[in-house]
Amino acid sequence: MISRGLALVSVSCALLISGARPQSTSDNSFQPQHNSSAQEHEDRSFYLGTPVAHPEDLSGLWEAPDGHGGAIGIHLLLDTTIPVEATTLAGARQSWLGLTLGLYHRSGAEFQLGDESRFSDSLRGGSVRYENDRLILHARGYDLDLHRIDGDKWSGRFHRENIDSAVTLARPTMQPTSKATWFLGTWRSMSGSQITCLHIVEPSPAALIAWSDTLSTKGSANFPPQLPKPPYSWEHYGDLAKVQSAQDGSLSVELSAYSPICCSQPFHAIPAENGKAMKANWSAGANQASHKSRWTKMPGNTCITPTP
Repeated sequence: MISRGLALVSVSCALLISGARPQSTSDNSFQPQHNSSAQEHEDRSFYLGTPVAHPEDLSGLWEAPDGHGGAIGIHLLLDTTIPVEATTLAGARQSWLGLTLGLYHRSGAEFQLGDESRFSDSLRGGSVRYENDRLILHARGYDLDLHRIDGDKWSGRFHRENIDSAVTLARPTMQPTSKATWFLGTWRSMSGSQITCLHIVEPSPAALIAWSDTLSTKGSANFPPQLPKPPYSWEHYGDLAKVQSAQDGSLSVELSAYSPICCSQPFHAIPAENGKAMKANWSAGANQASHKSRWTKMPGNTCITPTP
């Protein structure tokens, strides 16, 4: 298992180049070089380089009520790469870098530390398998055997610690009973060559859940002559975020809210253009300068299309 809790492990440039991802926080700096190479092999995804047509369809959350006001579910984080020469994600060939699987049980409307246990598709990460629309994990205290079925759902066995049952997990959807639904859906913001995609859903009238994608292209970037050009651009899908709505209809968002490193990126947003856009105000903080941004509501679940 990678980690207990909502910790997204950072990926170092060296491991990205080799196609391996860190699965442990232990210090191996004094290990012999051959051990390091073996570790990189054990951290490498089983599916490295596999083409990915629709990464948004394999990232984010799927869940079912637990019968006590909470939910059980899976959280998928998918990393892909595109050619470094690409100047746009539209039409670019995305290749599999790695998949992280979180099995979670949240008791309330918001995720808390310890609600999620994470594994990955590598030998050291727990040997998660995804083949022919089937997601499989077998580890001590954890089992998953889910089939992808119609309606963007997963069906099969879910075992996390003391919960072991047959389930059907569905993507959280909008609740028509909500009084403030302008912010539900998928939002896109651009800053230079980077796109941030924010997905906001409402699994119940009292709960808001979100995840974000961080996407970039380097085809138009200028690299200093003394630095080698990276082998590819790295795309990251499915990072959990926090969202809260206020009585005045505004929205508070916290990107990278569960990162163990540094730091979350909060902003406050209000609707614009009759809900087709939102204006965001970012206060100065540990990881950001004070600035404003604009988000555009997307017609579907992807931001890899021209802005409407």
